Parts: sequence; C-alpha cells; structure tokens
Amino acid sequence: MKKFLVVAALAMLSGCASGQSSWVQAYGTNFPQANPGQAAVYLVRGPAPADAPPINITLSQQALGGLPGQSWMRLNLVPRLYDVRAYGTQANTELIITVDPGQTRFFEAVTEEPGNARLMEISPYQGRRLVNQGQQAPMLP
Repeated sequence: MKKFLVVAALAMLSGCASGQSSWVQAYGTNFPQANPGQAAVYLVRGPAPADAPPINITLSQQALGGLPGQSWMRLNLVPRLYDVRAYGTQANTELIITVDPGQTRFFEAVTEEPGNARLMEISPYQGRRLVNQGQQAPMLP
C-alpha cells in the first residue's frame, strides 16, 4: 500500500513539474475574459461536412459573417438586449439575448433539417473546448 502511495505521489509530481495539465491549458484561467464593462459572446460551430455551407449570423440586423465547420467568432458587447439570428440555406432562427458586464457566454450554431440553422446556449466547458479546437472565422467589416 505504501509503495502505491509513493508511486502515485511521484506520478503527480512529475506531471506538475512538466508544466500545466492539458485540461488547465485548454479550459483554465488562460481563456480570454470579457473586456471591462462589456460581455464576451462566443458564437461557435462544431465539426461539419466538408461541403456544408457556412451558417450566416446577424446581430440586431447587422451581418457578422459566416461560420464554417470548426470555427468561432467573439463579440465584445455592451450590456443590453440583442437579436441574434442564424441563417440556414432555407430558413433562419432568432435568439434574443441580454448580456451583463463581465459575462462570457457561448452559443453554438447548428444546422437542422430541412435547411434551417439555430443557435443554442452551451456550457462554458463545451464552448471553450469548441473555441480551442476551431479557428476564428472572419467577420464582415
């Protein structure tokens, strides 16, 4: 029993000595927080087929751009009510959100049959994972 405890303690120490764990690097305190007085809203999209069209996003009727598979956008928003829409090839879905200063929220864009797209709020754990696995999508000027 003592040998097991010694081996377990040495394994933990050797893991800590080599740097931060992969979990801390991906999901820990190094993830960018909201700017002072603003909220950080991440719009993410997970894996999609290679031929899948991007999901176009608007914020209060202003076009932001499209989200291809494995991509994300970060919006720095002042606290208020927003109308966010995801556009599929045939239909769109509206999501009304309110943000508070200091918040970091994640919304995933997904496609639905037939040709619709929608946004749904996901947990910070899921959102950070998708951001870290994807690439930042270009936003329209």
